[in-house]
Amino acid sequence: MELKLALRNVFRNRRRTVFSLTVIAVGTAVFLFVLAYVGESLLSQRLSSACETGAVQVADERMFENQANGYDALIPADVQSRVVDLVSKQPGVLGTSLELDFAGLIGDANGSTLIIGRGLTPCNCVPNYTCYAIEGKTLADAAPREGILGKRLAAKLGVGIGDSINIATGTVSGNFTAATVTVVGELAYSLGTVEEQLGLFPVEFVQRLLKTDGVERILVGLEDLDKAPQLADALRTAFAAEGIPLGVRTWQELSTGYASSQSFFAAFSGLAGISVFALVFFSVVEILTISFLERTREVATTRAFGASRWRVFRGFLLEGAMIGAIGAVIGVILASGLVTVFNAARITWTPPGSAVPQAIHLSLTLSTALMPLVTVVLATLASSVYPAWKNARLSVVKALQTM
Repeated sequence: MELKLALRNVFRNRRRTVFSLTVIAVGTAVFLFVLAYVGESLLSQRLSSACETGAVQVADERMFENQANGYDALIPADVQSRVVDLVSKQPGVLGTSLELDFAGLIGDANGSTLIIGRGLTPCNCVPNYTCYAIEGKTLADAAPREGILGKRLAAKLGVGIGDSINIATGTVSGNFTAATVTVVGELAYSLGTVEEQLGLFPVEFVQRLLKTDGVERILVGLEDLDKAPQLADALRTAFAAEGIPLGVRTWQELSTGYASSQSFFAAFSGLAGISVFALVFFSVVEILTISFLERTREVATTRAFGASRWRVFRGFLLEGAMIGAIGAVIGVILASGLVTVFNAARITWTPPGSAVPQAIHLSLTLSTALMPLVTVVLATLASSVYPAWKNARLSVVKALQTM
């Protein structure tokens, strides 16, 4: 009965109700749209970070602390196989990739420049480097003397896809070594200074070039990035039991920029929530105050027939909650339409750590909609408290005398 009466009172003055619902719906839609964008931005950055570092990374602790001297922190072949075997037994693992980096010179008779080479397991999902813009073809196991150069590095050398180029570096033991590779692709990187020096090669080629069977890191891919901490803990326990002296880091620990972005977006979302709360509160409080106080005679009559102050107060709060709930639902519907239009426009952005512009595809979920719904309902309830309290405290005698 109270719900039916409150719903009837909500639409008693339709002009005011429409204005209140409009403010609430717009606030809800804007807040929901912001949260959907923030969620998509963080997801894109997570995938981009994990693409390069793996969900979990295994290496000598000196590598993680940047204290390795030359190649003295490589993981031997026998330890590699033990680690890969332990990792493969963990649930949710997609696969592993070996990585071995080197620094040297790249060029031909016309000149040379510095290269930072990265050897990795070809045709592997960890990392798959789809977060980079690669022209040409990717690396293949069957062609160990192939490489992918950064676009700026290739332009600096004046070479293109299909050209051969010489690489010179020092082996693990300190001797000079050189090899010729064919450029099969070019990649774009988010940092221009890195793109001017970066080259990707099959890890077996780099191992032969450096005269070693070791690797610097073992990268692990996961189906669910959120489970990286659990996998890291499980691997640390397994390594301790097997006597494997290696450290483990998650992608969150390796991607310090993501934590900064997460903090920024959390503050941004919080500010948006506060702004929407203030917008709804100050826009609705005046309307509800006028609307409630215009019903002085109605309240006095109700009180005269035995209604308690609490019942009157509760009734007005219920009306405010209904306005907030109805406006919030309309706002969710409005936000769904905005998201549909936004996705159809296929607006792109380049996440930090990526060089490929990605289409921003926003999605609305129940968990995303929950915070805007709660925010606007609480704001409407808060704006109802004062006029509801004031009406509930009316003196019945004085109110009836004004009738």
